[in-house]
Amino acid sequence: MTSRILLISPEFYGFEYEIQASLQFIGFDVSWINNKELPLDYHGTGSKLKIFRRIYFFLFLPQIRYLRHELRKLKDLKFDIIFSINCHVICPYLFRELRKENPGIRSILFLWDSLSMYSWEKEIKCFDEVYTFDYLDSKRMKIRYKPNFFLVKNSAQDNHEYDLFFAGKFNRYRLLIIEKLNKKFEGTGIKSYIRLWPDHKNFLHNVLIYSILKILNSSKNWILDYVYNYEAVTGILARKYVNTNKLEYGFIQNCASVSNVILDLPFKNQTGYSHRLIDALANGKKILTTNAFILGESFYNPEQIKVLNSVDQDIDVDWIFTKSKFKAPEYIRDLELTVWLKSILNVEFS
Repeated sequence: MTSRILLISPEFYGFEYEIQASLQFIGFDVSWINNKELPLDYHGTGSKLKIFRRIYFFLFLPQIRYLRHELRKLKDLKFDIIFSINCHVICPYLFRELRKENPGIRSILFLWDSLSMYSWEKEIKCFDEVYTFDYLDSKRMKIRYKPNFFLVKNSAQDNHEYDLFFAGKFNRYRLLIIEKLNKKFEGTGIKSYIRLWPDHKNFLHNVLIYSILKILNSSKNWILDYVYNYEAVTGILARKYVNTNKLEYGFIQNCASVSNVILDLPFKNQTGYSHRLIDALANGKKILTTNAFILGESFYNPEQIKVLNSVDQDIDVDWIFTKSKFKAPEYIRDLELTVWLKSILNVEFS
């Protein structure tokens, strides 16, 4: 009999469809629920007015109402495995409902965001098996460490259109690094394609609040983050590398395939490796990253990977210009999505 799996994953560049297709290829009958961040969610470590948000969730139970609606859309609730990526809509109600029909159901969680970004410690306890892409989180929470997966490798181009490439969500930390790198590379002839786009409109996204905070001209991080995000969303932030809309995943992949060096700028306090970095390694690209934890990995190659410890450090411009292609180490090849899923779900290879 075909095993049935309930996949609960975020919408992210169409990865949810790729994961479903790989699960079906392995042999699962797959149902999917969007693991989306609900309005006023209080789990974000940078969220403001947390008490207000918690009261809203306690009184109105939006996560339960959302899950009840999604579960009703499924043909039935007979499942062998729950596989969740992240915990946005995860709550005990989900497990109570599913265990009514499936007392022996396996529950597996993979976190592809760091706990420095989301406080999911309580939700983690709902699962039988938990993995995280963040090495420090794995040590601190005593959960399993598993780097991110990559999709099927691109056909990397020998003729490079760009020397340096980056595309990702906007935040002030990334903006400051990119601005300093641009100044550092002035006059070098480096051809780069760099784009940032706003993550979201804050629920307090308001011209009056923005105007007041702008007048205050405070150096407090939360005020600066609000001001910069508002300006990025509205287009006030006049930078050629700041878009008001995100780029399509296919376009990003095409740009990466014709780039010599991939710039990797993970979020602050994140030690896990982004999909961007794993994908670049799988495709034999050179990488310039701010994630110093890669120095301790077995697959670290100083000819392929340079760590940016400080934006003030010297950067070898010749290294950026020099065209090189590297072979993906076996460890990275084993992170291809289908192999990765078989490992996490403990599915035997045929």
